[in-house]
Amino acid sequence: MCWTNSRSLPRKIGMETGRKYHQCIPAVLILTALLWLIPPASRTETTATFQQGVKYVKLRLYPQAVDTFKSILSQQPTNSHVLFQLANVYKLQDELELAIETFNTILTITDPKDSPTHSRRYGLTHLALSEIYCKQSKLDIAEQHAKEAVQKCPTEANTHYRLGYIYTHQAKFDAAHTAFKHTLARNPDFAEVYEWLGLIALMQHKPQQALGHYQTAIQKKPYAQSNYYNLAKAYRLLGNTAKAAEHLKVFEQMKTYYDKTYAIEGALAEDPTNTTLRLKLAEIHLAHKHVAAAIATYQALIQLNPTFTTGYDKLARLYMSLHKPEHAIPLFEKLLELNPDAVEAHVRLGWLYTQLTSFDKAEAHLQAAIQKMPQLTLAYHGLAEIYTKQGQFQKAIDLYRHITQIDPNDSDAWEALQNLERSQ
Repeated sequence: MCWTNSRSLPRKIGMETGRKYHQCIPAVLILTALLWLIPPASRTETTATFQQGVKYVKLRLYPQAVDTFKSILSQQPTNSHVLFQLANVYKLQDELELAIETFNTILTITDPKDSPTHSRRYGLTHLALSEIYCKQSKLDIAEQHAKEAVQKCPTEANTHYRLGYIYTHQAKFDAAHTAFKHTLARNPDFAEVYEWLGLIALMQHKPQQALGHYQTAIQKKPYAQSNYYNLAKAYRLLGNTAKAAEHLKVFEQMKTYYDKTYAIEGALAEDPTNTTLRLKLAEIHLAHKHVAAAIATYQALIQLNPTFTTGYDKLARLYMSLHKPEHAIPLFEKLLELNPDAVEAHVRLGWLYTQLTSFDKAEAHLQAAIQKMPQLTLAYHGLAEIYTKQGQFQKAIDLYRHITQIDPNDSDAWEALQNLERSQ
């Protein structure tokens, strides 16, 4: 057996301990890097409070975020940066009239000529208002705000995208193409642009062009279900029924995935600290190979439940499978801080540190695992490999002999022992 095969760890330890070790895309606030004026005496306290509000938004704890931002505004009612974040939270909560009122307050108190920062904030406020009016199907008002946003923030891809979105819905396809061209010049990976370009091509009876756009959209954003449906439509229009059926099948799979995650996220909005639901959500993401979403789910689980060891274990294992030891190690270390008896964490840290050639740390963790579980042959295998890498062959031989005494049927230990003895 090669002990460094990380996938074998759960099975081996489960067999040797006789029990399971473990315990039984989303709207995000636009975090703009804007500066704001805070009295020096209160700057540190206000910044900490503000960051707490941002954290609440990332965790979708919108009521807490609202209360946090309002607490700052009670002392600094004209702090346009905090007003901007508060308005965004209202938008995320679908409290659109409150969002519009708050965004308009920013436009009233902000002079875009004061500084580049004020000009950018002014432009992003127009962008946010444009998004809201699009949602309300008030496209003429949305268009005016989007044009203001482009004027104040010409380098922002989102401002041009918003204009393209509006022009597409107004059937002004030439203008939409121009706006989307400007968007991609600023952000070539803007997947939604390709979605709308595909739709325009379909509406203009150009299925071959639509095909290329939707394929690009899927490449850049593979979990948007509508792209597979529209790609199937393009294939059908081209007479390729086999490809159309293939992508309709994928669409159904993506729709099922979306429906499952949407239902769980809805339940989590009511019960955000529910560990069972969040673990289930991460498992669904992983089943569909949406690794980034799974990571984000585990990160939220840990932040909302900072003493829940399973969260650290799951996320660390995931990073381990992605060959990211720099992310996995701190999580396993935190797990051991919370549960010093977590033997498997010691073994995994031994494996990770061995890969990083930090042999002293690896040996310390494996020795700790052996101290807690003297019959754990997997830890002895790890130690023997370290000694072999370091040229301490006699120590390795002694360990392999010890393994064969614990488990006479360990063929890997016998093979390694014979190879070492022949080489001496």
